[in-house]
Amino acid sequence: MNVVGIVGTNTMFSYNRLLLMYMQQHFGDEMDLEIMETLNVSLFDQEHDQTDGTLIRDFTEAITAADGVIIAAPDFNLALPAQLKSLLEWLSFKVHPLDRKPVWITSISTTPQGLLQVQTELRDILGAPGINAALMANNDFLLTNPEHAFDQQGNLIDLAAIAQLETSFAHFTRFAKINNALNVPREVTFNPGTFTVTTPGNSGDLPMTVTLSEHRIEKVEINTTQAIADSQDIVFTEIPRKIVDGQTLNVDAISGATETSNGVVEGVAEAVKMAGANPEYLRMRRRK
Repeated sequence: MNVVGIVGTNTMFSYNRLLLMYMQQHFGDEMDLEIMETLNVSLFDQEHDQTDGTLIRDFTEAITAADGVIIAAPDFNLALPAQLKSLLEWLSFKVHPLDRKPVWITSISTTPQGLLQVQTELRDILGAPGINAALMANNDFLLTNPEHAFDQQGNLIDLAAIAQLETSFAHFTRFAKINNALNVPREVTFNPGTFTVTTPGNSGDLPMTVTLSEHRIEKVEINTTQAIADSQDIVFTEIPRKIVDGQTLNVDAISGATETSNGVVEGVAEAVKMAGANPEYLRMRRRK
């Protein structure tokens, strides 16, 4: 099992880093754990895209190839560290490697309040539409009083904590295996043809034609010639392009036009049904 472990702090000494290093050794026969640092992650700024930079590209490629992800994070003033939050924002901006990826939350903090805040905030962020990670229920690993749980060599020595970690890890390996099996792309076969549906526009419903070959969405065309208010709407060119290029219904909505974007997707989904296929399989395909 190949797993990426993300150190969710920029401090040079971190019990959360020690935890990942301990897990790397303790579960070495069952998991190949690659530990990745957030030390050099820049603050998220969509005006200065970093998704093509080496650091975010390395995270994207490693997570995409992994069977699962472990995020180990403390709290800073009852909130997530800024670098970790920025990393998650970069990974939901133009790239989406965490989409349906099994994620295990682990957190070591000095107070129960800090643990609860990290757990709650991470679950909210990881469940957001732009990330859409797969999270286990009630199997996060949370630990307080770390100064008594580790020895000077960085080994976890608290027997109760080790037992909890092993139980949580067993749940995670099973969860990841089942989740990834469900996410294996399915072959989708259409009855070829051109299907006419509609999509909502500012001027009312607009006619849309979807052309399908046996295994591909070939073309999505929206007729805005009679709708002056919609003729320049980027949604009606960008969303069809994303659908055809990615061969998926799992596409990002255009900022500020979520409802219209979703309307186009649902129109194509209706055409897929008319062609005798299940659009849910196309929603499960990863975004590009």
